[in-house]
Amino acid sequence: MSIPEISEAIIRHNSNASSYSRGEEYYRRGAIPSVSFANADLKKRGNLIQAEVEGGEITPYQVSIRFDAGGITSASCTCPYDYDGWCKHIVATLLSCSRQSEIVEERPTLEQLLNRLNLLQTQRLLQELVENRPELIDDIDEFVSLIDLPKPKTKQSSTRHSKIDTSPFRSHVKRILRDGLKELEYGSEEDPFTDDLLAVIEKARELAENGDGNNAIAILETITETYAQEWDELLDYGGDSYSIAEPLDSAWTEAILCAEMSTGEIVDLQLMLESWQDEISADFSMSLEVRIVG
Repeated sequence: MSIPEISEAIIRHNSNASSYSRGEEYYRRGAIPSVSFANADLKKRGNLIQAEVEGGEITPYQVSIRFDAGGITSASCTCPYDYDGWCKHIVATLLSCSRQSEIVEERPTLEQLLNRLNLLQTQRLLQELVENRPELIDDIDEFVSLIDLPKPKTKQSSTRHSKIDTSPFRSHVKRILRDGLKELEYGSEEDPFTDDLLAVIEKARELAENGDGNNAIAILETITETYAQEWDELLDYGGDSYSIAEPLDSAWTEAILCAEMSTGEIVDLQLMLESWQDEISADFSMSLEVRIVG
């Protein structure tokens, strides 16, 4: 699929005046390496555009833009901006696509790349990726834990006879918090936790949506407990639970609504939620109310 026409009017409409002006400035000074160098790093993979944009941090920001025949469907950036429309890095990327479409390098999609590999080659690829990025083993461990679970026959049917292994989730959350604290120690002003923690919470929500409330609760318990254990250190660096408290409360509510629990388990869960709520200064009132009613 070719890149749809991206007019400057569309870019202006989806960004505020400041972001557009700064994005224009970034574009003109070549903040995207592909704008100023022959070895382009502005890529198109199917309906995905990817770019690296140099900003205030040592590591460039990663911009991802998805589109279909009707135009842009989503645009995201790894920078902390989350205020009013597209950030300056997205603006700079789209201006590059609009004004210099010839620099966009066409590359295979992930599906196309994987289709070229046999089983042994795929295993070798994963082994090399983990060797270079050891933390990926937790992601693989989580994936395998989830696909090993039998699918519930209905949304009302729970799979409590097959309990998920929460160890990889605990390791993953610990790594997110550990790496985030290191960034804060080095003076980063960005939020190094929320996006990654929300991705783990989303895995629990998906289980709840499929009717497996008990395993969703097991994952949420691991996330909340691990976060609470690290709370004192997070607090020392000015951390607050506001950004994940509401998503956690919502995920807990969904999980509880479809879980099968005895009266004793309900009481234990209530006590744990109240304890965590006080410990990390969060508000779990919605999930607590559901549990009391249930």
